[in-house]
Amino acid sequence: MRSVLVVVLLLVGGKAGAAQPEVSSSGPEDPGLCVEDQAAESLDVRGLALVYCTTRPGVTWSLGAAHQSARPVFYGAVPAAWVGAALTNEPDVRAAAYRLTVTQGLTYGLVVGVKHLVGRPRPYVHRPVRARAARHQPPAPGDARLSFPSGHAALSSALVTSWGASYPRWYVLAPGALWATSVALSRVHLGVHYPSDVVAGTVVGIGVALLVHQLREAITPAPFQGASGGSLTPPLVLRLTF
Repeated sequence: MRSVLVVVLLLVGGKAGAAQPEVSSSGPEDPGLCVEDQAAESLDVRGLALVYCTTRPGVTWSLGAAHQSARPVFYGAVPAAWVGAALTNEPDVRAAAYRLTVTQGLTYGLVVGVKHLVGRPRPYVHRPVRARAARHQPPAPGDARLSFPSGHAALSSALVTSWGASYPRWYVLAPGALWATSVALSRVHLGVHYPSDVVAGTVVGIGVALLVHQLREAITPAPFQGASGGSLTPPLVLRLTF
């Protein structure tokens, strides 16, 4: 049961998000970026145009659903992990919950620090792009310059990587990776991040999660140590169990 925790969180998160929609509608009639010739633009801007301007219903629905589920999972993953640890009373589950907690905290702190240090404007500041997320309508002056890196991409990849490292099963890793990728792309589709923002955020999230897992014996207090130290053999190699 503990191995499918991420899948359960994704389903619950999607339903919770659907109850409180945050994305405003935006169709192909949006002017600007989608009608401009991007041939002379940078790869980053061309990537933005490609994802932002897509109108395929299946793609836009999937990205919208991933976006709606993101915050419920961000807020619910760690508490759910600790509830699972309390219910099972197994050392390895407790150790996995502890690593998930540390990973989320470190990722969030690092991302916030880099955002304020870099101060990159979001796409809608200098590009003919309308932010499709209600939180950015109208754009908050401070938040409008916190584009790099993407916090959503960082946290989603960090949570999936951390839990996947603890439970390297295909039914944990596959849906988790698909969800994290969709969350990252949704930020570009909403016009609040460039592709490079979400790539950097993904790298940060994965890097922090793997670092925490690699250093687990050094940073995990004795009460939260797993029966086997929560180790994989060798440490950073994921063995998929089918």
